[in-house]
Amino acid sequence: MAIKRAFAVLALASSFFVSSVLAEEQEKCGQASYYPSEYACYDDKTLCPIQFSLPTKPCGGGCYSPEQYSCQDGTITDLAEATSPFSLTFSGVRKTFRNLNVKACGRYLAVGANARECHACTAAGGTNCGSYQNSTVLLPDGKMASDVPGHQFWYINPTDGILRYTEALAGNSSVWNATIPGKEFAAQNVKVYENGLFAWTREDATTHWWMACLVTLPGGAVGTGRSWRIYAPTYQNMERGDCELGRLVSKVVDRKAGAYKYP
Repeated sequence: MAIKRAFAVLALASSFFVSSVLAEEQEKCGQASYYPSEYACYDDKTLCPIQFSLPTKPCGGGCYSPEQYSCQDGTITDLAEATSPFSLTFSGVRKTFRNLNVKACGRYLAVGANARECHACTAAGGTNCGSYQNSTVLLPDGKMASDVPGHQFWYINPTDGILRYTEALAGNSSVWNATIPGKEFAAQNVKVYENGLFAWTREDATTHWWMACLVTLPGGAVGTGRSWRIYAPTYQNMERGDCELGRLVSKVVDRKAGAYKYP
């Protein structure tokens, strides 16, 4: 059953490629013909596939994803794991889902033309609220880049796979273990590469794509505001029909690009 579901999602992704291919002309790379939406041509001789709008590159006779690997003298090696604060972008198959900034609001992480980015600050205690850029910034250790006492944490909700963050917790990080069920689920299943993939891993396989699923806002029709929340592709989520597939890519930023608090 799991295999069937996996194939169903891959078929869904393939259908997006097929529809785009039918609307474009082939180009030449040396003697080979290719669709620009599916491949990138290097030196007029080497074709490498494009995955979720992100082109792979040639190295040592093969192709690699620069969001996960580096190429040194023809040898492909893993990128370093992230140690710096980072922002996230979502890159999907469709053009409208390329390089969308991930935003935090209401304890959800979302993308879309009207996805909200919420922040709050109080000057009590001498806090300089003007020193924050109030964009969505995450830390590799599971925290949000917020300075509110008690910290805030990003995590994958173990019940539905949605990417969320906590309210400020009353205490230090040890409170996180007791307050948020599935902390281990989040910590063990996400790997962040420095200026690379924000990757999710399932127990039976490794997958680096995510799902942006349409939000129904209160009092509005499905898709009102065009906001899409981020989900891990669990087996249950893969059966949904209101989602776009894509990858999350991290970009190193200054910690002060974050906020005092994400409400």
